[in-house]
Amino acid sequence: MHMLELVVFDVDGLMLDTENVWKEAFDQAGNKYGIQNMGSTLFPKLIGKSGRDEKEVLDRYLSSDIQELVIKEWERIGYGMLEKEVPVKPGLNEILDFLDAYHIKKAVATTTRRELTEERLKRVGVYDRFDYLLCGDEVINRKPDPEIYLSVLKKMDTDARNALVLEDSVVGVEAAYRASIDCIQVPDIIAPTDVQKKQTIYTAKDLIEAKDYIKEYRV
Repeated sequence: MHMLELVVFDVDGLMLDTENVWKEAFDQAGNKYGIQNMGSTLFPKLIGKSGRDEKEVLDRYLSSDIQELVIKEWERIGYGMLEKEVPVKPGLNEILDFLDAYHIKKAVATTTRRELTEERLKRVGVYDRFDYLLCGDEVINRKPDPEIYLSVLKKMDTDARNALVLEDSVVGVEAAYRASIDCIQVPDIIAPTDVQKKQTIYTAKDLIEAKDYIKEYRV
């Protein structure tokens, strides 16, 4: 077993409970336009998607005459909810305290742009606890491409064998796997499939369980 030197965190859905905020916002936006349960039917299919892939999903679920209206309403509601409160996932401070106690470096690798990432992490009081942040507007290729994780390893001068990724999403797990970094998945809205289970070393129900696994097997 290689010595653990670095743990890399995703943000939305792992540290911050923002995915459920956006899910609720989709339900509310859909209700306004007479579409029920969009948070459960459409939103999970958009997680991790961008650009053309995102547009293809939207085209399958929303007619062109209301698509832009629904998305604008969804964004208005979602950003409004997050302005009031940024919910934190259980165990976040506990796992950060644990890693600090063992002098293990901590980094962030998120597809969210830097402005929003910094603002939200500062609001919940954990921004200064990370050694390095790499955000979605600072890389060319989004997850599941491994670029963001490989770039973090290079910046932190850490071998993949001495690093660990914490992820909630399917695309994040695949990105870590393609970067040859061990990954613990802490699923959020989408349950892991057999593919994710094969691509990870453990599936934890929350960050507290992830911490306990690291303590028992990686330090």
